Amino acid sequence: MNTKRMLFALTCAGVMTPVMAQTVNDSNLVVSPYLTGLSQPTGMVFSGAGQGFVIEKATGLVKRFEAGAVTGSVLDLSVNSGSERGLLGIALDPDFSTNGFTYLYYSSTGGSGGVDNGAWVDNRVARFQWNGTSLVDTGVFRTFGTAADGQATGPNHNGGPLAFGSDGKLYGTTGDLNRNGVEQNNTGTTQSSAVGGLYRLNTDLSTPADNPFTGSQAPFHAYGVRNSFGLAFDPVTGNLWDTENGPGSFDEINLVAKGFNSGWNLIMGPDSRNSQNESDLVHLSPSGSTYSDPEFSFQTPVGVTALQFLHGSSWGSGYDDAVIVGDNNTGQLYLFRLNAARTGFVLAGNLADLVADTTAERNALVFGDNFSVTTAMHLGADGALYVTSLGDGAVYRIAPVPEPGSIVMLALGLGLLVLRLRRRRG
Repeated sequence: MNTKRMLFALTCAGVMTPVMAQTVNDSNLVVSPYLTGLSQPTGMVFSGAGQGFVIEKATGLVKRFEAGAVTGSVLDLSVNSGSERGLLGIALDPDFSTNGFTYLYYSSTGGSGGVDNGAWVDNRVARFQWNGTSLVDTGVFRTFGTAADGQATGPNHNGGPLAFGSDGKLYGTTGDLNRNGVEQNNTGTTQSSAVGGLYRLNTDLSTPADNPFTGSQAPFHAYGVRNSFGLAFDPVTGNLWDTENGPGSFDEINLVAKGFNSGWNLIMGPDSRNSQNESDLVHLSPSGSTYSDPEFSFQTPVGVTALQFLHGSSWGSGYDDAVIVGDNNTGQLYLFRLNAARTGFVLAGNLADLVADTTAERNALVFGDNFSVTTAMHLGADGALYVTSLGDGAVYRIAPVPEPGSIVMLALGLGLLVLRLRRRRG
């Protein structure tokens, strides 16, 4: 996104109230508020059935929720929330039920006590531990860009989302902070920007030995990323996908292979629509890197944000090949269908070139409306989709109606049984 559309740039987003109901293009689904009264929520996770944590961008608060209600704050971080900075990502350790480890990505002031908007010190991913009542700092963290490293400091392009892969490693996104090092495909320098990619870390935040790069690029799984607010693993294949914000053109949805070079700042959108090509990119060592075109591009950026796979959701098997994508600019949700190999999307007509060139083409993908700025999406244990809305200060729940196993569904089943018995007796 360019600076006129950058995510979170308007502080008034945190005090907006919904003026139109949230809707989806399936009459079998219903949208309902799940959590409300939040201040610029940027993410949420479930730690158990109906319970978990939600984070707020500018307050630096991590709040606990249970049974659809916030029960209180369990951590208050000191954050700088200028522009796109703030408390931006949360993930739970795969062994959270036994170790309580919780990972947060945020723009630190280096202070304590929840005193916000001091001078920015760094963007960091840090490990905390849940003790049943609060999140305790373990002193383990890793930085991605600091005020002391002599390079650009943003304040936009900070990235944010965190996710664990099936390999037990922690993956996260960091934008380029407006830097121009080798990770931004600058062939005129050998300097690392330390940002602008997807990182992969062990649970103690050390660098895995099987990461694709060495030296200063060692934490990265992929690079050449301008900025990303979306990160998700396909539950069927284990493949990693992300969204990436373009400047004045070409937001992207990418399938991210190990060692992936996303092309920024030389290539955005399909290679064929750029004056540069793959041979102009920086290929990091020792294993080199691979470039591939986005699986989909928006020619006019909408500020793509979170994405979520619906395989196994309560929406039914008809959505097992579906991916939902949110945005910043329109408040819409977009529906994509995966191919049989789950490596790309099945699109026809004017969208067969995998680019939404016009508003009409983009609108053909719209699945939901009036969600404001979508910052995260998760499937709950109940199979419902939970959508975090920064602008509305809310988390919405999208589920079938009637839901499988609900009293209404049971009543319908009993009604059909009674009807059949009557017919037999007649």
